[in-house]
Amino acid sequence: MGKSKAHIQEIHYLRAIACIWVLLVHVSASFYFENGETYNELTLFINQISRFGTPIFALISGFLLFYQTRTRGFTLKKFAVSRFTKIGVPFIFWSIFYLLFMYFVQGANPFESGKRLFLINFAFGNSFYHLYFMSIVFQFYLLFPLLQLFRSKKSWIFLLAGSTLVNLYSLKAYNPGQFEGIWQVILSQRAFLPSWIFFFIFGGFLAYYWEPLSQFSKKNKKILGAGAAIITVMAVVEYKIIGSIPSNRATNMINIPIITLFMMGIGEDIRKISWLEIFLSKVGSLSMAIYLVHPFVLLTFQSLAPKSIWSTVNFPFVFALILSGTIGVVKVIQLLPYNQYLLTVPKVKDKKPEKVKRLKKLEAESNTA
Repeated sequence: MGKSKAHIQEIHYLRAIACIWVLLVHVSASFYFENGETYNELTLFINQISRFGTPIFALISGFLLFYQTRTRGFTLKKFAVSRFTKIGVPFIFWSIFYLLFMYFVQGANPFESGKRLFLINFAFGNSFYHLYFMSIVFQFYLLFPLLQLFRSKKSWIFLLAGSTLVNLYSLKAYNPGQFEGIWQVILSQRAFLPSWIFFFIFGGFLAYYWEPLSQFSKKNKKILGAGAAIITVMAVVEYKIIGSIPSNRATNMINIPIITLFMMGIGEDIRKISWLEIFLSKVGSLSMAIYLVHPFVLLTFQSLAPKSIWSTVNFPFVFALILSGTIGVVKVIQLLPYNQYLLTVPKVKDKKPEKVKRLKKLEAESNTA
């Protein structure tokens, strides 16, 4: 139980970092649009260097599913009901919410391109700019039951290698232009699972190899830290040469595993810093809710904030305001009946009982001595 809990806590830290990165991308993009569609060196750096967030969310989605089935087994009916309740219903609700929001605020007609394209856009998360990730997760859910055939550790080495090849082919060689009509529209979507499959499968690989990889990470955290620093430098070089780079770029198939192992390695160090541990645990537990809600908060802020606020010097203030405002909105939604169908918020076990037990044990040992 102790080990399982440590795993969940480290995943909460990683999820919090991914959530913060996603917010940084979108807040920096707001600065871009509010400054005549131009970046400066700082806002461009923040926007590009934060594009590790979405693939880490994909990795975590894979990890949690495979780790759960590894320890508790798999039941198709239970899986289908759970995923539809926790992800499907919120996806449908927030897709409709953002379509209505944009219709009433900006007059955007979702049926302008026709009913068929509307249904395709809805299914692929194009109702708003961040919902494509939910569609990718759903596509992975369709594949997940088949992946239950792979339960041995050795099979996951081959599965990871295969997903790497599929992902690279999808990014570098695949050409949806060879298709016509509706199939071209479907197969050219940003939310096309083969272009993201590596990150989900790496999450499964991590679930099956957690113990040795966790030990490796703790022993080599300094080397992994240096690797993370090199990744940061190389990411800057990459966007300086290529320009704006997507979150699922091929280099992230190297970057994300290194960042993940580094975060695993410093998990114990994070737990020693009380305020940081509390902050990351809170943001991590609310990360999916924050992901769904934050564009609404950001757009509302953009429409109300004075033009002067979009000076780069105010970036930390604006980011903190959007994050805290989003958490506030999430807390309000959690007061509503049936809020569990609107937002997915995993429960984090209270650590106080364990601390009390440890103190009582220490007292008992001292009294015995």
